[in-house]
Amino acid sequence: MKMENADRNIARGSNCTNNTFQTLLETTTKQKGDCLACEKNLKKDSIEVILAMENSNSNLNINQCNHVHMKETVVTLHSTSKSCIFTRIQVTVFAVSFLLTIALLVLLLIFLGGQRNNINSVPTCRCEEDKQEGNLTYKVDMPATISTISAFQSSDAPVPGIRLPRNLDPVHYDLKLEVNLAKGRYSGCVRMLIHVVTPTRYIVFHSSDFIVINKNNITVTLNRNNSQVEIVQHHWISESQFYILEAKSELLSGSNYTVDIKSFGGFILPDLKGIYISSYKTNDGETRYLAASQLQSTDARKVFPCFDEPDMKATFSVTIIHQTGFRALSNMPPESTTCIDDCSWQKVKFKTTPRMSTYLLAFVISDFQFRETMIFDNYQLRVWAQPEMYNQTEYALEFASKCYEFFTEYFGIPDVVPKADHVAVPDFSAGAMENWGLVIYRETALLYDPNVSSSSNKYTVTFIVAHEIAHTWFGNMVTMKWWDDLWLNEGFANVLMYIAMDDILHDWKVFSIQVVEDMFPVMLKDALKTSHPISTPINHPDDIAQYFDHISYNKGMAVLRMLGEFLGWNVFREGLKMYITKYKFKNAEMSELWQTFTEATNGTIDVGEIMDTWTRQMGYPVVTVREEANHYILEQSRFLLDENSSESDNFDSPYGYKWHVPVTYVLQENPDEKYLVWLHLGPATLPRLTDGWLLGNIDYVGFFKVNYEVEMWQKLADQLNTNHLVFRDSNRAGLIGDSFNFARAAILDYSVALNLSTYLHNETSYVPWKAFVDATDFIRGMLTKQSAYVLLEKYIRQLIAPVFASIGTNDTGSLPERYLRRVLLRTGCEVGVQEAINYATFMFHRWMKNGTRLPSDYSKIIYSVGIREGNVEEWDHVWNKSQSTNVAAERDMMLDALAQTQKPWLLWRYADWLFDSNKIKRQDVRLVMSYFSQTPLGRMIALHFLMNRWDELNKQFGRDTFLLREVIAEVTQFVNSEFELKQLETLFREKPPKIARKETENALALIRANIKWMNNNYEAIATWLQQRLNISM
Repeated sequence: MKMENADRNIARGSNCTNNTFQTLLETTTKQKGDCLACEKNLKKDSIEVILAMENSNSNLNINQCNHVHMKETVVTLHSTSKSCIFTRIQVTVFAVSFLLTIALLVLLLIFLGGQRNNINSVPTCRCEEDKQEGNLTYKVDMPATISTISAFQSSDAPVPGIRLPRNLDPVHYDLKLEVNLAKGRYSGCVRMLIHVVTPTRYIVFHSSDFIVINKNNITVTLNRNNSQVEIVQHHWISESQFYILEAKSELLSGSNYTVDIKSFGGFILPDLKGIYISSYKTNDGETRYLAASQLQSTDARKVFPCFDEPDMKATFSVTIIHQTGFRALSNMPPESTTCIDDCSWQKVKFKTTPRMSTYLLAFVISDFQFRETMIFDNYQLRVWAQPEMYNQTEYALEFASKCYEFFTEYFGIPDVVPKADHVAVPDFSAGAMENWGLVIYRETALLYDPNVSSSSNKYTVTFIVAHEIAHTWFGNMVTMKWWDDLWLNEGFANVLMYIAMDDILHDWKVFSIQVVEDMFPVMLKDALKTSHPISTPINHPDDIAQYFDHISYNKGMAVLRMLGEFLGWNVFREGLKMYITKYKFKNAEMSELWQTFTEATNGTIDVGEIMDTWTRQMGYPVVTVREEANHYILEQSRFLLDENSSESDNFDSPYGYKWHVPVTYVLQENPDEKYLVWLHLGPATLPRLTDGWLLGNIDYVGFFKVNYEVEMWQKLADQLNTNHLVFRDSNRAGLIGDSFNFARAAILDYSVALNLSTYLHNETSYVPWKAFVDATDFIRGMLTKQSAYVLLEKYIRQLIAPVFASIGTNDTGSLPERYLRRVLLRTGCEVGVQEAINYATFMFHRWMKNGTRLPSDYSKIIYSVGIREGNVEEWDHVWNKSQSTNVAAERDMMLDALAQTQKPWLLWRYADWLFDSNKIKRQDVRLVMSYFSQTPLGRMIALHFLMNRWDELNKQFGRDTFLLREVIAEVTQFVNSEFELKQLETLFREKPPKIARKETENALALIRANIKWMNNNYEAIATWLQQRLNISM
């Protein structure tokens, strides 16, 4: 791209100027070759230009050149050792060329420096209104100057903070953008209708330093009489990104004003923020470009000046001008499309949006194709993708249609935007973004090819589509007031997506799957002192991105599911309907949600009192069941992975780490009858009528763990070995997951957890196996460099082999059945189940030599085994295939497999490619780094890569909302040595990441816990394995 070439020229600095000057000299001197002799190594600072006129009597060195009967005055340029002669014509040409070059360089520097507000140029904007005709005029009108932005100092001004003052309310934006994909730039204008709540002389809104504003093209008008407000000063505060217009007199309370910014603009960068550029290659190798947007959480201000906070809602009228050959999409359907500039450009005016937050505004300009359907007779639903990926849009459209129908019926409220476009773009940082009416996804989150994509890919597409559609009601119609309640958006979208999936795809058993895939991982993070409450105060804009994490999404989902369970799902649904009806097009706080649920119970339950203990303090309880005489005593305490950690809590608890805990349980005598007991900030007592077992937290609905005395654990283990189907699969997973976590936290012997797992050779359900594999993945990671590692793999092999032999590698069945076969094949290949390895190796070579299609559920495993067992030939073959496939899910499988090689130099080469966007897309960097963590060799190289290339990683990816945070978590999760801990502590202290600070704290806390774990548990595990396997070490 030209933009990239220009950036490289700027990076070279003064060398560009010297080289240009030298080139001009050389070009000029060659024009009269017979008359000149010029050395190429002339230095600019040693050149003395001597000019002379004909017949001059000066002592200058003037030579006459008689060439083709022409007599001209020539000029000599002296250097320290050489001289070069020129004619007058040549000097003139040289001078003109030199001045033109200087002018071009100045223009080039202005062009490239336009990302900052301290330059004196603004992109040409074709948005100036023609007052007579009411249409856009397209004259070139380059503003002469731009505002010199200064620090804001005034005694009566609003105090600069991270929040906008509340004396103004935005009402409507009339936004026009001209997007030039060929030049990688855009320009625009915006009219903001604002309402004055309280008198003020200051109009404060957001504007990023990525856009250029011309202060001379800003006017403020009082609407009632069309009188212009005199602006006496312009200010910009970098820290808060506030642009402040200081008026001469106060704006009138209760009045409406129009702020008209007639010219602004900036670059369309490939940074996945604001409005950004993306590209893809066709099957013919042609590169095609597109523009997409991502404005959450604070990047609307990176596109246009606005009041960029979630509770500053307004309506938007958007117009996009773009080159012909593309199609523009925004939140609303087009109102009109006009062909301009001899049809080389198009102007698309979109209908006005409902009242919404700035972060939900969206744009896509592409040449994509769509598949569509109509629902409710008048609701247009379309799924967009690259033309060659059109065949992968069918499943998403089918499921999305059912999802919209489900939520419309569930809430009793239809979507107020008359259409929904779901677009898969080649480059996207997150999984997807719920922009109202224009949902944008990365390709793996929306596209599904039944011939290539796995059941896991299908599951991913399903829950992400459901999640984004749920946001239509929770997030778009009703929005949190500020980002400290981000979880209201994300937690509710997560629980609602599972409700929809369970209704539409009931045989998937999604609530069991989410226990092991969502709850268990977030419970691990929330068991650290470096965690944070679900509802967390946000004190700086940079902190917002840190809380788009598992706590907000998955813990938020889990506590809401627990709420639905103890309220009853009908009451839960009624409360949601009341909440959306009451706050539609508005913003709400967490307390207002709890009050609505309390009203839904007719005041019988104080929902806020209960739920505040789960949202305003971090962590969660372990409920310990203890026998005492004829009673069970249920006691609660905070569960910590490392209770003796020297770290202090990041947040104080207003409840002393006590909770209102709804404990459901069943008894051995009647396992089908469920009971409920509450622990209200303390213990509870139950009658003990028999000597049978008691099982708590039925279906693992509660966000807490249950611990038992050793005798009770033994009774539960006996039941698993006798008839494990007495317990539901989510509870079998819960027993395994909880026991191994208690052992990891040193509150239960590992022998108890390992004894519990011995029944698994009879287990044919996915979720208990997933719980066990994840628990032992941690132990395998810890024991990688220890002799007991071989024993652990042998034990796992003995459990897996009989189950794998009985279920085989059939590529059919329900989703949970497919998941089970996949996890057993993967783990079997890793621990040495020969039947599994033989199958994968055989299938890989058939695929590599003959192009035989692989079973989609096992493709990634087969690629991985082929890479692990192979050499550079196999690696390069898979890499080349990953670059040629047009199925994003297949490409991800191959990128995953490539990290499984046992050749260090191949892994280092692969890691180096993370900085080459031509090989690995920016959006895929965090995924590739996570793939390294799956093997001991990969983990070692990834850790060294992180530490050695930290400056580059931080510089290139430090502003990404997700990337660096997830890389840190993945790479450091199995570190367990003091030496590496000290290295990372020094690195993160001396060079902290801007956005991922919270993750560095989590990572270091987890490493310290890992070190203690090795000291406390290795011998016990090794001894148990020796005894179980009857092997001496």
